[in-house]
Amino acid sequence: MVFGWLKAWAAKGRPPHWTVAVVGDLIAIDDGQGTEVAVPVSDLRRVVVATDDSGPWDADVVFLLYSEVVEPTGIFPLEAQGMQDFVAWLKALPGFHDRELAKAMSSTNVARFVVYEALA
Repeated sequence: MVFGWLKAWAAKGRPPHWTVAVVGDLIAIDDGQGTEVAVPVSDLRRVVVATDDSGPWDADVVFLLYSEVVEPTGIFPLEAQGMQDFVAWLKALPGFHDRELAKAMSSTNVARFVVYEALA
């Protein structure tokens, strides 16, 4: 389950300090616990916002970054530092779906919203 690791941290009483940033030709993600991921911008094919129904007390929104592989190549929660700058950057790309992002942000259900798909 996508949210399992976030729920485990929430149960410990202190959420991880996530960061995300677009640095040159990389999307840099740091979970604040020693795991860093760099996703090449040229590999980005799709961004999905995943929501669940745990409500405001749990991390209930995460961004999933996909390349050509089935599993996400990057993941970070809505609360990640730099998320607003990432979304502003994403909005400028052809293939961004603003309406899907709006639906995701108002969702209270378990759902997936494709907010970006690279144009062929």
